[in-house]
Amino acid sequence: MASALLVTLLVTGGFAGIAAADEPSDPMDRIRLELGTTTEFGSGSYVAVNCTEGYNLAWFGVIYGTQGNPAPISIVGMNLRYLGGAEVVGPDGNVIVNEFPIPVITVFGQQMFALLEFDDTGIPTFFGETYGAGNGLFDFSTNKRMFEDDPFAKYEPAYKYIDLKQAWTLSDIKQGIDYETQTKTYDLSLYALNVTYTKVWDMALMDYRNGTPDDGVLERVEFAFHITASAERVDVSVPFYRVTLDNGRITDSEAIAPRNYTAVSTETAFKYDHIIEGWDFYENAKDPRLMLENGLIYAVFIPDKVEEWYNAQFVQDGVEEGEGVMEYSTLDGDKTAAEADDLPDEATLITKDRIQFKDNWQKTGALTWVSNVTVDGQENRSMVFQIHAGQRTDERGENDDGEVKAMFVLGGFIYPAGQTIFHDPALEMGAIALDIDPEMGGMIVLGIIGAIFVIGIVVVAVVVLRHNQKKKGNMRNQVPPPYRP
Repeated sequence: MASALLVTLLVTGGFAGIAAADEPSDPMDRIRLELGTTTEFGSGSYVAVNCTEGYNLAWFGVIYGTQGNPAPISIVGMNLRYLGGAEVVGPDGNVIVNEFPIPVITVFGQQMFALLEFDDTGIPTFFGETYGAGNGLFDFSTNKRMFEDDPFAKYEPAYKYIDLKQAWTLSDIKQGIDYETQTKTYDLSLYALNVTYTKVWDMALMDYRNGTPDDGVLERVEFAFHITASAERVDVSVPFYRVTLDNGRITDSEAIAPRNYTAVSTETAFKYDHIIEGWDFYENAKDPRLMLENGLIYAVFIPDKVEEWYNAQFVQDGVEEGEGVMEYSTLDGDKTAAEADDLPDEATLITKDRIQFKDNWQKTGALTWVSNVTVDGQENRSMVFQIHAGQRTDERGENDDGEVKAMFVLGGFIYPAGQTIFHDPALEMGAIALDIDPEMGGMIVLGIIGAIFVIGIVVVAVVVLRHNQKKKGNMRNQVPPPYRP
């Protein structure tokens, strides 16, 4: 995968610079289709668009399970980013390094991990009333935060559930290229047929049990991807700082005039149709809905020297804007989530069809959708997206040379009941490869060794696994059954 590629680059390329010295004649040459297998991000096979050039990491892929290794479908983007650039000077003001990029590694992704049928009849309250009936959301009540079990939690009735840890079939890949718009396109599908329900509610037992063929099967669940990747040269203005170094420690930092650079900007959009055919809805349900549950992750690996610089520049703990924020809108207005307490810990309706992630000077990724969904041929049916809960985690890197700061968001696309459901959201990810060619001494001065590229990728996956082990679960089964009707 991308990390293996970077190992080779580090061994053969030395520490000459973070940006590639020799640019390709056409930025479109950066866009390359890759197929392979990986043990990262839940493991599985992948189809990826690799825009990596030199040390400028930009890798965007769809990872999926196979017959020998069932897994959910994940969309992942990894790229090297710059919080800005530094002019490094000594205590006497003499320039040591004229320009050096301030790097972080960003991972942005989404995993589709479950399908859940529920009845939008609301949940009982302490006052003998019902809350949330008919609001289109999956309502629940719990005093626990995400990843914590709550035996007293209340949920709307849930009747069937499918774990999307499956063996997926990959279709043929159709490729296209348009030099006028500087884009390449890739169309492919991942699908599973005749899927047995993982759990069903048994009225006779008044409990959940494993599904059997007698309960019926989901005839088809498919994700049809339409990937568009573009690459073009752009002029960008990069924030710059004069960083004072004294005996190997950053003692001061001040903003100076931004510098203009020629860069290659790559944008990758994963438009992916949800196609669900033949779900066996409970016949006695009053207001049945089907929810595609998913998890969003936004993670940043920040080397310690970058954190040290940030604290010197902004006189506060933590690379707050550097580690990223999430922007979204609810019935209470526009929200910005930078800390764990900013993220919702209960069912929250997203009122604008977009969740945006960004760092301190550039947008980094977004989940978008439209509210219209086609159900049994009717195009004007409405769907909603809700956030169940969110959480931030911080962990040290494997070599204890930096922090991985990750934001998790659990949510769901909620659809009206029907035999055929079609919806087409999108995941947008981008990267800018700056033509900054730092002097060799700069690498030593700021202590940003090449290993951060590999460590950053691996640690993000390790953080997820370790966090899940600590909480005795994983992102595939935090919100699904056992629910209590």
